[in-house]
Amino acid sequence: MLTLPCGHPADPATGRVCSHLVAVPEDREVSCFRLLNGRGLAFDLVCRECGEAGGSPALVVVCEGRVDRLVEDGELLGWRGEPEILERPEPLDPTVSDWPLPASLGRVTDLAPVDDADGSRWLVLTADGTIVALDPDDDRVTVLASVELVDEPGQQPWLDHRLRRRLHVSGCGRFAAVVNDFGRYGRVVDLDRGGVVTLALDGGDYHANTVPFALVFARVDGRPVVVHRTRWNRLDVSDPATGELLTARELEKTAERNRPAHHLDYFHGRVLCSPGGRFLADDGWVWHPVGVPSVWALRPWLDGNVCESEDGPTRRALCHRDYHWNGPLCFVGDTLLAVGGIGDDDETMLPGVRLFDAASGRELTTFAGPAGAWFSDGRRLYSAHPDGLHVWDPLTGHRTAMVPGFVPTCRHRGTGELAAVTDGVLRRCRPA
Repeated sequence: MLTLPCGHPADPATGRVCSHLVAVPEDREVSCFRLLNGRGLAFDLVCRECGEAGGSPALVVVCEGRVDRLVEDGELLGWRGEPEILERPEPLDPTVSDWPLPASLGRVTDLAPVDDADGSRWLVLTADGTIVALDPDDDRVTVLASVELVDEPGQQPWLDHRLRRRLHVSGCGRFAAVVNDFGRYGRVVDLDRGGVVTLALDGGDYHANTVPFALVFARVDGRPVVVHRTRWNRLDVSDPATGELLTARELEKTAERNRPAHHLDYFHGRVLCSPGGRFLADDGWVWHPVGVPSVWALRPWLDGNVCESEDGPTRRALCHRDYHWNGPLCFVGDTLLAVGGIGDDDETMLPGVRLFDAASGRELTTFAGPAGAWFSDGRRLYSAHPDGLHVWDPLTGHRTAMVPGFVPTCRHRGTGELAAVTDGVLRRCRPA
């Protein structure tokens, strides 16, 4: 066995290091850049000086133990270079259909699909609170309701996240919710009754400006339910038809720090429901702050364990990332969750996918490339980049197709269409 430049007779590591990192004392903490070498996510390590100088530093081979210590104990300063993007072209229909909306609608602020509709049906929210149904294949526009928008004067933006109106729609299309993302208020309305408010939403004001309003519609035993934030660290399930609370619970105080049993030190963020309604995902955070995307099963929550969302046996914390949440998040089928961002800190995050099994919390694969908003049909992952739509195989990490210039904001599960409203035009593409 050869003695390597680090002075150790050992097996060589697959990653190399710059000469300044060869003989770093064992008790010294080292800061490194990861220099991507164009082979997947494989990287070499370089010191701060070499990483900031740019160019191609001289690299040497050292033992696995040396590289492992630098990776595990050293501070990651960032990434240099580009990851390899695997390509496997597959047939795709890139046709994008454009359907101009009536100018009388005014400014559209959000778009949402009616997934169970017989055909392509969408709802839009306008700047004045009007909810309008769009049936582009029938060339029909129908005003359904007008929702009183709840203002939050004095709300201070956190980082670049300003308060914005968000439209959520139940799969059946009967119920809608208009909420203030990065705010505390919202409304659930019954569109079959002209927009009657069935549930006034208040998620509390404790750091509400750091997260989208946690809300998602789901279906249980054929009936719609709505999952929504009722405090910074509490989610509930309600009947959207009546406003009845389905997860009522009073948590008794314990001796430990005078907190209730099942206390959850977690700021609920964006919430998603898997296509078949099996799992919920939550892109929230904990102090100091650390983003902690989490999952748990919906059915046990409603079948007896009203604390399932706090500390139930199905709840899994998937990963921890300092100061990083509000990133891409998407269910791939009913049991896999794609989490955006490769890394442990927002300042050293590489765009890409970490794919987790929702039941076990086990990470299955990681690959670089996808960014922006994500959608999935269970077989492919779609990512909306500024330059257009990118299509990926979420199990192998291959990019399989692109649709330049088309940047969708949502996906219709019933028709498989991806869509966006851009400059008063409904744009749709059915890439499958």
